[in-house]
Amino acid sequence: MKYPTDEERFARLVESMRPRLQALLKLYRVAPEDAEDLLQEALLALWRKRVQVRDHENWLFSALRYECLRYRRREGRRIYSALDEPALERLAGHCFEEANPGLHQDLRRLVRCLPARHRALIHLRYGLGLTPEETASRLGYRLSSLKKTTTRCLQTLRRQLDRGPTL
Repeated sequence: MKYPTDEERFARLVESMRPRLQALLKLYRVAPEDAEDLLQEALLALWRKRVQVRDHENWLFSALRYECLRYRRREGRRIYSALDEPALERLAGHCFEEANPGLHQDLRRLVRCLPARHRALIHLRYGLGLTPEETASRLGYRLSSLKKTTTRCLQTLRRQLDRGPTL
């Protein structure tokens, strides 16, 4: 009787779990071009720990879920960093004000709706072009707190921009 190799067992494991794994990837809205990479990362982690792991199926599912969470966090940061520079440069009026005055006005209006500390942060960081360190110093924040506050502020702006113009 021939015993299956580790590679054969892994291939069968992946094939038997494929519907569950695909459902998990879909649940976390992983882009199809990234899905295979995440699955491979989870499989590599399982391969390294295969001797210590008792339940390969549940371990693989958990590892893929962890990879999906990391993916969503990275994508979320990418969205807010995309809003960060180009859109806020427009807000500051540095370059594209003439090209799209509607967006410029929308951003200005949305910033006016933010709490005072967020308005101050946006004004110092993007309106005056101060560095994060200078902005933190002027507002009395630690640099790590400034980054968290900036992220929250950009999330609020992004949600409001996604909703579209309001009167």
